[in-house]
Amino acid sequence: EAATGRVVVKIYVDKKGKGGRAIAGEKVPQGPATTTTNSCLFEQARKAALRTKWESDRDAPDQQSGYIIYNFTKN
Repeated sequence: EAATGRVVVKIYVDKKGKGGRAIAGEKVPQGPATTTTNSCLFEQARKAALRTKWESDRDAPDQQSGYIIYNFTKN
């Protein structure tokens, strides 16, 4: 049976728009929380976050962080 649930990933991005670190299983402050403990879903969400492309900004801080929410559902 397929695993389902929401995985919140905290992503750290440099000014070139490249993700350098991603932590799955986080909670958005005063927002949605991860609803699964499935390590396979955590790893898939973490990898997807690191593949995400962000717009570069030479005037941005050296490192920025934010959250991406992945919802895994059965088809």
